Amino acid sequence: MVATHDPHDEPFFREWNTHRHVTRSRTRTTQLQHALGLTRTLPTPAILIVGSKGKGTATAAATSALAKNATVGTITSPPLRHNRERIRINGRAISHTEYARLSEIAHDAIRTLPPVTDGYLPPSGIYTQTGIAYLLQQGVDFLVIEEGLGGLSDDVSLFDYPTVGITQIFMEHSDILGNSLSSITHDLLGTITPATTSIVSHYNQPQEVWDYLAGRDIELPELELPEPELVQASTMTATNLEIGARAAATLRGRYVPIGEQELILPARASTHTPPHSDALWMVDAGINPEGIQHALTRATEELGHFHVLAGLPDVKDVDACLEVLEPFPVTFVGAGRDYLDYTHLAAHGPVLKVEDACEQALASGKNILAVGTMSVAGAVLELLDAPTHFWW
Repeated sequence: MVATHDPHDEPFFREWNTHRHVTRSRTRTTQLQHALGLTRTLPTPAILIVGSKGKGTATAAATSALAKNATVGTITSPPLRHNRERIRINGRAISHTEYARLSEIAHDAIRTLPPVTDGYLPPSGIYTQTGIAYLLQQGVDFLVIEEGLGGLSDDVSLFDYPTVGITQIFMEHSDILGNSLSSITHDLLGTITPATTSIVSHYNQPQEVWDYLAGRDIELPELELPEPELVQASTMTATNLEIGARAAATLRGRYVPIGEQELILPARASTHTPPHSDALWMVDAGINPEGIQHALTRATEELGHFHVLAGLPDVKDVDACLEVLEPFPVTFVGAGRDYLDYTHLAAHGPVLKVEDACEQALASGKNILAVGTMSVAGAVLELLDAPTHFWW
C-alpha cells in the first residue's frame, strides 16, 4: 500500500478489500480484458519485465532508452508514494487529473462484469489492464510493462510480448507463485509465448530458469524459445539497467546505454537529506540477502557510519537477511501491516511503525540506511517528502 491514499484508488481495490480472503480470479481478469476492448495481441510494440528483484530498475531503463525519440507508456508495480506512479508516460507519473480518468475507466469497466463468485480482481491486474487501455488511448509508440505479482498468475499473461526481460529469480511470494523455485519459474516465464522473439536475462539465475529456457523441463509445452541474451555488468543495479537497455534495443533496432547517473530511481540506494538535518539517509528496496548486502556496501561507501531501519515481512527470507545485517545496529520496522505479517521479525526484537522509527532516527541525527519492501521504502520516502514521480 502507498503512503498517500486517493479517493480515485477505490475501483482498483474494491474487490480486493471485500474478497481478498478468497483468491485472484482468472475468469474475472479475462472478463475485464474484454470489457476494456483489449485482446491478446497489443497494437503497440511491448516489453514485459519479470523477475523477483530489479524489475523496476530494468523497466525504467527500457523506458528511458525507448523514449529518446518516441513516446513510451510504462506500467510499474508497486508504487512508492502514490498509485499514479504505476502509470507513466516518458518516465513521468500521470497527473492527478489523468489518474482520475484512469479510475473512471476502471470503474466503468468493472461495473459491467457479473457478480464476484470465484475470486476477485487483483489491484495490480486492474492497474495493468486499465493502464494499457489508457496508454493506448494516448497513442504511445511503445509499452514497457512490469509484472504485478507473478507471470501466468498475473494479468500480464493475458497479452503477448515480442520481448521479455528477466531479472534475477529466487524464492519469493511462495504462498502465491508456488513453494519451489521450479513453480516460481514456471509462473514467471510462462509469459513467454510463440509471439516472443527476444529474451534478455540476468546472467545469474537458478538452474530451474536455465532448464526452462533450454526446453529441458519435462512439464513444458512444446515451445521453441529464442536464445536468451545474457546480461552481466559491474554491479547489481548496472546489470538491471543493462537488461532494460538491451530489451529496448530489440524493439528500437539500436542499443542506447543507460547509466545509473541518468535516472532518478528512488529506493534504489537513493540518498536524501531530511529537512533541517545534516544527516544523510539512503533508501533501498533490497529484500533478499544479496540486495541488502549491495545496499550495505553502497551505504558504507557513501554514508560511512550509519544506523539501519529494516522492514522484513514473513514472505521474505528473514533469517538470511538478518544474517547479512548482523554486524550493524538495526531497528526493525513494519509497513503494509494490513496485508504483510512481521511475526518472524518480531521474534528477534520489537517491530516499530515506520513513522515512529523515522522520528527516533531523525532525532538521533545519525546517517540512516532504510531497507525493506517497497511499502517500507515508500513510507520512508513519504516522511522525507522525496520526489518519486519522475525518472529523469
